[in-house]
Amino acid sequence: MPQGRRQGGAPMAWGKGQIVKQALRTAPEDYAAFEAVNLAGRGGVRVLDVGCFDGFNTYLKFAPYAGVARVVGVDPLPEAVAEAATRTAGDARFSFACSTFEDYEPEAGERFDLVYFSHVLQHLPDPQAALSKACRLLVPGGFVVVKTTDDAAKLSYPDPEQVMRRLFDLYERHVLPNTPHTACTDRCNGEKCYTLMRRAGLGNVAVRQFAADTCGKTLEERHALFERCVYFRRNVPACVDEGTAAEIYALVEAWGTLFDQDDYYFVTQSFVAIGQKPQEGASPWKYAGPVFESASEAFRKPQEVQTEARPRGGAPLAPADAPAVAIRPLAERDLGAVMAIEVASFRDPWTPLAFALDLRHNPCAHYTAAFTEGGLAGYLGWWGAPDGAAIVRVAVDPARRKAGVGRALVEQAVRDARAGGHGVLTLEVRAGNAQARGFYTRLGFQEAAVRSAYYEDPPDDAVIMALPLG
Repeated sequence: MPQGRRQGGAPMAWGKGQIVKQALRTAPEDYAAFEAVNLAGRGGVRVLDVGCFDGFNTYLKFAPYAGVARVVGVDPLPEAVAEAATRTAGDARFSFACSTFEDYEPEAGERFDLVYFSHVLQHLPDPQAALSKACRLLVPGGFVVVKTTDDAAKLSYPDPEQVMRRLFDLYERHVLPNTPHTACTDRCNGEKCYTLMRRAGLGNVAVRQFAADTCGKTLEERHALFERCVYFRRNVPACVDEGTAAEIYALVEAWGTLFDQDDYYFVTQSFVAIGQKPQEGASPWKYAGPVFESASEAFRKPQEVQTEARPRGGAPLAPADAPAVAIRPLAERDLGAVMAIEVASFRDPWTPLAFALDLRHNPCAHYTAAFTEGGLAGYLGWWGAPDGAAIVRVAVDPARRKAGVGRALVEQAVRDARAGGHGVLTLEVRAGNAQARGFYTRLGFQEAAVRSAYYEDPPDDAVIMALPLG
């Protein structure tokens, strides 16, 4: 495990690249919340993102939604706000204010449909006051969405030297107070969210926990989980004394070795809480609201599965071979479930914005979704061109593989591409992925060419496979 790097004079305790990776890893948790409040099904939505930092997470989370009309990001760091404005300069929906949330007041008394705190509430000096203010800034029926953590919910065993707890304790006592945006930190914020929201005047409160653990994971997966939990603890501000910094680095190394043991159990949990502002004149605890669905009910509501649909510009979709699989065109409302599968399937997952841009603006792009009784099971995207069609993305939920989902998606793409007048359907697959090559061969694809050193992480050639559609 590489050692951390001390940052002399830098205002951040971790690097932007690490923040980007973390946002991509944890995006499905946010999209589950946005699905719960039916963000994809509404128009004219105004969002306030508290603690937006450099705007990456803000843009990642809200740009894909066509119904989002305005997003205001608030952050106290001038350099972060400047970068956020530059990052989103091409999208007029986004604007940013350099301010603490305590001092922020929207222009002309503006009110919002959604106030979003992503790992921010635990760093505010008075979380209760912050939620009360968020409630005040909402329109009646609007939502507060809080994503936070709780170190008390982390488990580490066997850990006889209490390495994890000692590391967290040192970091909390010596690093967080010396970093501007984490000087106030409550690492046990998750358990308090429900009570804080109720006391802030929010009703219809729901709290959901998202857990990640080492149980049944490969060594590579355990290392990835370790990096998720330790990425910001690798960097220690220069103001921390050398002895404490050395102890933190040593504990990071020691904790990393625990993840090498296949009998080591670790679990970490994120908390996502949703609260709704009551409609004036209605009971604050019973109001369900006509503007958005009940958050608590939406968390439990399964996605609707359509068995018949018509793809954009194509023939009606035929039923999938497997009777338990239903196929329909992929929609933006599916992006939350898509991202959960995407992140679980690829080292370099696409962002939801990439999918959304294709769905909205690319007339050559066609995406289909496969559903089983448990919800979204997989998806496939292909692009059409004058010289043929090409599959550009396909993924199946790891828990529902080898059940005919992938076959149903590919065979549907074959039918749609043929109906669109294309003479050939191609795809690329890693040369080292013998299982995938065999799968496509059984479906009639033939290996046509090789692109050397096409893939990275790990390096590999790409085998181009083609299926004539004539």
